[in-house]
Amino acid sequence: MKSKFRKRFLTASILAAFSLAAAAEDVVGHSEVKSTLDLSFRYRIETVDQSNFDETAQASTLRTRATVKTTWTDIIDTVIEFDDVTEIGLDDYNSGAGTSPNTVGYPVIADPVGTELNQGYIRLKYADSKLALGRQRILVGNQRFVGGVGWRQNEQTYDSLTFTTKFKQDLSFNYAYLYNVNRIFGESVSGGDHTHNTHLINADIKLGNGKLSGYYFAIDNEDAAALSNDTFGLRYSGKLDNIFYNLEFASQSDAGDNPNSYDANYYLIDASYKTGKVSLGGGLEVLGGDSDGGQGFTTSLATLHKFQGWADVFLGTPIAGIEDTYINGSYTINGIKFKAIYHDFATDEGGNALGTELDFVISKKVSKHLSALLKLASFDSDSNSYTDRDKVWVMFNYKL
Repeated sequence: MKSKFRKRFLTASILAAFSLAAAAEDVVGHSEVKSTLDLSFRYRIETVDQSNFDETAQASTLRTRATVKTTWTDIIDTVIEFDDVTEIGLDDYNSGAGTSPNTVGYPVIADPVGTELNQGYIRLKYADSKLALGRQRILVGNQRFVGGVGWRQNEQTYDSLTFTTKFKQDLSFNYAYLYNVNRIFGESVSGGDHTHNTHLINADIKLGNGKLSGYYFAIDNEDAAALSNDTFGLRYSGKLDNIFYNLEFASQSDAGDNPNSYDANYYLIDASYKTGKVSLGGGLEVLGGDSDGGQGFTTSLATLHKFQGWADVFLGTPIAGIEDTYINGSYTINGIKFKAIYHDFATDEGGNALGTELDFVISKKVSKHLSALLKLASFDSDSNSYTDRDKVWVMFNYKL
């Protein structure tokens, strides 16, 4: 039933694009319709050696993306985007959420094969305001709470209504209503979609030498009730000479039909020094726990791979919460960027050691169209609840 409703909604959105475009031409006069086609290819080899598996996972996948952007009038445009993920050679891996039932004996590499509509929406633009309806990419701030999980081959997008506006040059406001989240596992399995009745509100204002951001996320996940919560937060990103810093606080509690009754807070203190080709930094990120309430601070719509280590050990917050103390550094020479991050993890409640992780990446833009990357993550566990693992990626992006 939900699948039929999603398809009807998307079909109606696409048909509405043509109907509204035609109607707009009658009102504002005929204008030239312009379309562009973008093609990109992302090839990746990923390996995972995890201590609680006898087998090493190996995946060789190619993502092909085709994006058609059409400007119908001065105020209406549409975006249609398809992604295809194909295995090439290495296919010894569990792609997760039941998408590869014959390879459950391997560690997870969450890149299931398949072809899907990644985006399909109509957008109305007037002055500094935009209203969009359909399946679309939503990235809020640094994606700590709402993002596209763009690292995975199948991106997370949202069936939604979004509105953005700028009241002044220094103030912006964003609103999104989500009725379905298209997760990275694809539509072939039930876990690939989560039905929502979710509201996302955030605003940014320039303040001093930085930006103050406020947000309220009312997440009502009808398919996974334990992921429903209300979150209020403030973030300030500032600059002092060559020092860049971020301060953030958020408070979260259960909402909707969440079976847990909990309250937890989020804290971030982060700073870096940048000069020329060198950057050095560090910080402390805390996702609070509530053992009595049965749940820790939850960020179910986030681009989780960006945070708490690239080994993806902590995709779900422990009930006792988690503290991530980290230092990082980067150096660029001849267009080649080297970056390393060291993490030390412990529970928020009790301060019990969870493990350490070392991440390293080398990236290079080879040409106007081609970029390359080598990336490694090594997690060493200090807890029986988590296992040691090493991950390696080799990736090439080519965009026409």
